[in-house]
This record gives sequence, C-alpha cells and structure tokens, in this order.
Amino acid sequence: MVEPRFNPSHTVEFDFERGLVAQGPTAPRVLLPADLLRDLISGLPESSRTDLGHRMGTELGRRVAEGLGTRAADTSIEGVVEYLGGELALTGLGSLGLERWGRALVMTIAGSPLGAPGDWLVARVVEGALQRLFGRDTRAVLLGRAGAMSRLLVVNPRTAVRVTQWLDEGAAWGEVLARLQEDSKPHGGSR
Repeated sequence: MVEPRFNPSHTVEFDFERGLVAQGPTAPRVLLPADLLRDLISGLPESSRTDLGHRMGTELGRRVAEGLGTRAADTSIEGVVEYLGGELALTGLGSLGLERWGRALVMTIAGSPLGAPGDWLVARVVEGALQRLFGRDTRAVLLGRAGAMSRLLVVNPRTAVRVTQWLDEGAAWGEVLARLQEDSKPHGGSR
C-alpha cells in the first residue's frame, strides 16, 4: 500500500487586490502575531478556550479528510499524522510528529510559536482534528515539554482522567507511559 503524501501546493492563497487570505474554498483567514493570539486565548474562560481549540481542530480534521478522500479508512496513523501535520503547519502552530511507546500513541509538537503557554490550545486542536477524522471522543493530554517540543498522549476520556491524576501527583511522563503499558497487560489466569 502506498501512503498518501501531504502536498501543500496551492493551499494558501493571497488575494492582494481584495486583501484576503484563504485556504482553498473555505472562509477567509486572518494572519495574526502568535503572541497576540496567545494573549487573547489566555483571557478566555476554559470552556471557551476548549471550544476554540476544538473548532480549529475540526476544521483541520475536515481538510485532512478531504485530502485523504476515499483513502482515509486505509491510511495508517503515520499517513494521517503526515496530513494533519501539514495542515497544522499551515496554521503556523508548529510541526507535528509521532512517537510510539508500546501501545501508547504520543504526538509531538515542535516549534510552536505559542510556546509552553499555548500547549493547552494545541492539545485541544489535536483533539478536535482527531474527533473529526475518526468520529471518536479522544483526549490529547499534555505529558510535558522538553525545550521547544511538547508531548501529547492521545487516549480515550476515561484514560485521560487517570493520566491527568498521575501527572498531577508528580509522576514523570515516562512513568505514566509505563503505568499504561502495565495496565494494558492481561491480568490473572493461567496460560
């Protein structure tokens, strides 16, 4: 199977005559300084920030679904991440990567201009995109940040509660992933 590749050609259009920026046939876009966006978002209540991130992510997920077309169901998670990473990069939110830790799916965001204060928003964007793409309620839990890269663990809502609790108790992200691996092993019974 040949994986589809993200092609950014002709995705962003600048109409200087009318003063518009667009991504394909969707509504016009606005270019903002990253620090302005970060400051605006920080002043919103948590529910509004969540809604904003999910709406941004839903739009990215829609664009990924359009890009993959009928191949979406047959595309590996690596192929989906490439497309989603391309769309995320077009928004200017950073570079998306993928790490596998056993059965755990960890997405990395490198170089986001929003920095550590924007990690929370980027996590909500990823959630919205994955929910739109796969039709399942997912959570992207911020595991931590190393320099200019943050790690997001993609899990179901029930697991997100446990992971957040462990992180709040001071567990390192590697320990959290180890606990998840241990929890996923079959228990009891003889072979």
